[in-house]
Amino acid sequence: MHNRHFVYLLVKLTHKMSHKYKLTYFNFHGRAEAARMLFALAGVEYEDHRIELTSDEWKELKPKTPFGGLPLLEVDGRVFSQSVAIARYLANQFGLAGKTELDKLQVDMIADCIVDLATPFGAIFHASDEAKRMELWKEYEPKLDKHLENLQKLLEANNGGNGFFVGDSITWVDCYWSALLYWINHMKYGPTIDKHPKLKAVQERVEAEPRIAEWIKKRPKADF
Repeated sequence: MHNRHFVYLLVKLTHKMSHKYKLTYFNFHGRAEAARMLFALAGVEYEDHRIELTSDEWKELKPKTPFGGLPLLEVDGRVFSQSVAIARYLANQFGLAGKTELDKLQVDMIADCIVDLATPFGAIFHASDEAKRMELWKEYEPKLDKHLENLQKLLEANNGGNGFFVGDSITWVDCYWSALLYWINHMKYGPTIDKHPKLKAVQERVEAEPRIAEWIKKRPKADF
């Protein structure tokens, strides 16, 4: 634990001197929350810029973004998008991407599995009416159950699934999973995660990390 605190301090001092970060997203947890958790975990300062979905600011900003969406990460004046790319970059900067090259590969593989699992929820969330949402959910639910089974097998292959996804310490994919699960749990149509207790326990471990727990206490309130 002492070594981990030393690493946090070293990362904080190094990046405080070398980079200026600005993270732009809506006032949701959503796609930016994994990045916010990584900043908190590393103890690195950044500007957490939040905009309203219906605001003039977003209307003006949208056509200027690389792909018409948020989040955006500004690093020393350069702007980047895509939530997974942002989380992976920050993890590499902060020493949270995995301890070895093979660990990093495993982390990336699991992240891609989680992306596959999560993508259909966008269509369900944005469906035009309740009937369409129910139709899409019933179509996806059996596939989701299989996704979750496979994901839990990957987790269990590491220390019996009683720790984090990769290695013996937290990585960015644990934060990514925790943030996603928070969002899914706040949807009416979501997995019964209680059927996969070890996956649920990863979120609990992430949120119990002292720096992340502190962030959760003080972060702005949001619906999802």
